[in-house]
Amino acid sequence: MKKLALASMVAAAAAVAAPAQAVTVMAEDGWTLGVSGSINQFAVFTNDDANGNDRSEIRDGLLPAFLNFDLKAPTMNGLDLAAHISISPSTNVDSYGATSGVGGSGLEQREVYFTVDGSFGQVLMGKALGLYGSHNILNDQTLFGVGYGTGGNLHTTLGGIGLGYDYAAWRSQIRYTTPDMNGFKAAFAVVDATGGATSLNTKPTGPVVTGGEDGDDLRYEADLSYAGAFDGGSYSLWASGAIQDHETLAEDARYWTVGGTLKVSGFEFMAQYSDAEDAFAGSAASATLNADGTVTLNPAVASTEAEWNQYLVQAGYRFAGTTLVSANYAELEDDNAATDENIEKWTVGIYHDVNANLKLVAEYTKVEDDNDDLYDQDIIAIGGFMFF
Repeated sequence: MKKLALASMVAAAAAVAAPAQAVTVMAEDGWTLGVSGSINQFAVFTNDDANGNDRSEIRDGLLPAFLNFDLKAPTMNGLDLAAHISISPSTNVDSYGATSGVGGSGLEQREVYFTVDGSFGQVLMGKALGLYGSHNILNDQTLFGVGYGTGGNLHTTLGGIGLGYDYAAWRSQIRYTTPDMNGFKAAFAVVDATGGATSLNTKPTGPVVTGGEDGDDLRYEADLSYAGAFDGGSYSLWASGAIQDHETLAEDARYWTVGGTLKVSGFEFMAQYSDAEDAFAGSAASATLNADGTVTLNPAVASTEAEWNQYLVQAGYRFAGTTLVSANYAELEDDNAATDENIEKWTVGIYHDVNANLKLVAEYTKVEDDNDDLYDQDIIAIGGFMFF
């Protein structure tokens, strides 16, 4: 690429008219570089029935901050090439990576990929949001809120992940997406294999397992979607799934989900359902040194088959195109023999766009475990986003 030249008038116009692309740098040979991002912060108050604990936090919500870099090449031979790299800092961990947070660092790297677009569709190569579960999380109102999963000083909360839908996760992949065919699109991805199930680990406050050891097979994901519009509204439908063979676990992974949205005359609706089978790895063999000096051998625990299904329904109304008042209800039915429980979640929220750069949010979330009242929670969150 030739030396970049900053077009100050273009950048200033972009900052006002298109805040999602705050600064655009243009090169003499047609390359462009866009810089954009967002920062969010919430005051979160959690009443947790476990031991009567209450927590007050100043923290990120479901999303961390984002700093995005987008490069685009001039069209050549009918091909459009682009690259995207994002950095995701969090305000909810220490500054020096000593002990808190995932891996002890306040900095995540979630996206790094390039795309090739043409009449054939698009090929994406790199690390991006997975196909399975992506529609689910992107249409959840708590995407720009907090939901549940507070405490623990992790990078972000969980929103509705694990109580309504599985986590799409950021996955290394090679993906093909067809051209738009009168509203229909299909996508297929070959994904780096991960070990372990992606549902909640037993309780509402448990971790979401998304990584693990490499296997001898890859993960395969597919998605079929349709979007349409009519006078005064629009709608979308999707169906996606994933399969993955586990080399050492008792059960291979099988996931599928269906859902849809409807927007009409200011009203917004969404419904989705997910069904999954996987396996949790048991503990490895170990040895325990006893007080009397003897050693007890602890055998390895076999993997445990896991099945669960989830659904989420959501309805809201957008006043004057700027203020969304919305509520959703979600339920997880965990058929794992060790837990075998139902967990319910309600979220009511107000999401107000002050302007294109500022969003204010107020949310209330309630979690109820039908089998164990000790894990019931009430969560109030007030905060907002700045986009640039």
